[in-house]
Amino acid sequence: MPALPLPLVKAHLVVDHSEDDQLLNHYGNVAAAWVAAYTGQEFDADNALMVQAGLLLTATQYESREAVTFASAYQLPFGVHDLLSPLKARVTGHQPEPEAAE
Repeated sequence: MPALPLPLVKAHLVVDHSEDDQLLNHYGNVAAAWVAAYTGQEFDADNALMVQAGLLLTATQYESREAVTFASAYQLPFGVHDLLSPLKARVTGHQPEPEAAE
């Protein structure tokens, strides 16, 4: 099952045909994998922040199928970092000292 429901992706993109369904499922899975890697958490289709970020990423991949164009360099869609920031697992490198046994 795709990470992002296909009917939701198609509604977001205002796509009413089925020719691109396989491609849209692929982009949805890629977006979910990116969200999971960015946050350090499994993608949760019930988490509105993850789903919205996934939809923004899917739309960008669908509308701009090349990583870079001569007109502009590829950037993440506006808001993806903001949506996922509260969910991101923070890694500081700090590890507390183990307590000494008496």
